[in-house]
Amino acid sequence: MNFDKKKTNITEIFFRVAGILLLAFYFISLIYLHFNQILYPVTGTFESDLFAHIEMALDGWGYSIIAIILRLLMKLPSPIHFASIAVFLSIFEIASVIVTYMWLKRLKVKESTSVIFSFILGFVMPMFIVWVQPYRYAGYQSPSIWHNSTYIVMKLLALLCLCTYLGISKRYKEELKISSLVLFSILLTLTTAVKSSFILAFAPAALIFLLIDLYFKVPFKRILLCALTVIPSIAFMIFQKIVLFGSDTGNSIVFDPLYAVYLRTGKPYITMILSAAFPVIVFLFNIVLVIKDTVKDIKARTILRHRVFLFSWTMWFFSFLMLILLRETGERELDDNFAWGYDFALFALFVISSVYFINTVKKMYGMLDLKQYVMKVNAEKKDEENGKKIKRTSRIKTILTILYIEIGCVLLFYHLYCGLYFFVRLLQGATFFMY
Repeated sequence: MNFDKKKTNITEIFFRVAGILLLAFYFISLIYLHFNQILYPVTGTFESDLFAHIEMALDGWGYSIIAIILRLLMKLPSPIHFASIAVFLSIFEIASVIVTYMWLKRLKVKESTSVIFSFILGFVMPMFIVWVQPYRYAGYQSPSIWHNSTYIVMKLLALLCLCTYLGISKRYKEELKISSLVLFSILLTLTTAVKSSFILAFAPAALIFLLIDLYFKVPFKRILLCALTVIPSIAFMIFQKIVLFGSDTGNSIVFDPLYAVYLRTGKPYITMILSAAFPVIVFLFNIVLVIKDTVKDIKARTILRHRVFLFSWTMWFFSFLMLILLRETGERELDDNFAWGYDFALFALFVISSVYFINTVKKMYGMLDLKQYVMKVNAEKKDEENGKKIKRTSRIKTILTILYIEIGCVLLFYHLYCGLYFFVRLLQGATFFMY
């Protein structure tokens, strides 16, 4: 037993050290990428939104607090000002990987697996199929984005928001700490001040779950306190609306179904599936179990055991509705800005889908012990030969589970490959409109 513990500790240390080294390499790569993105305007080389964001900030126009930060950093002497912006964005991207790792650990994924999947989830991108859509990014939706400074910062803050909220909602039937509420409200306000895309997807989902929890006999006072945390964020949204959609801007939001999804692709239904292929297969495999358990929880009026899974998909649903139903007019019409909230919702789906997939693999193979599984199958064959009947449903379920694991691995691997290929091409100077 002591030997097993020692072996486990050595394994954990190995993965931690490997993770730190990979983070360092990734950090240097990000600094190199963002520094070059600042140097080049929209020319097709190291193309990004960063150069435009800096210009907007220096002109004094900007709806995001990122504009203020960029203005401050640009006051530094050359070339330190460019390097400081590159480092600033890179820190947020590295922190997103670390927080993803911490979220996986909180969801009871073991150390080594959390390290591996925190990197995988930092690179997953749409499954690229050239005959569906010739561009690797444009026309799809992606949880991994390296060309937009506001999304980069929003992603980390939104991730912290989501983790904090889920932590509060898990315990607030028994207790509610005011300090946790204050922290959540500050994080949500900062996230909204950077980009309002997250709260537009998060708030409707949170409202639904607050009402569900009220039915589950969470005290009304605690529900109300949680609801009031959005007030500072609403104030920032009003300011952003004035800046972006004031009467003198020529911009507005209109109801125009499917305009945005057809903006850069003629096959949006296929590209949306390819963008979320892994979460979709995990959803289909687990949905029956989730529904059964949820019905039991509703009858017992207990906190939902699949709360994170259900909340992530609910948040995705509202971001999906905004993406397919709304569009902006004016100079922002072609920017597809309603996709940003959807992109983050996709990231949340990839995280929780990975957790469910890992748990299925562990359950199926006994902590990935293939030898043990083979022995089990051989034992069942011997039992049948000796006249003992093996339930047909059990055998079918086993076959379907193996098929699901194999398909899931292929899909996740290709999501990862597309992301790594895309990132390497970015480092080589390719535009994010790459083929």
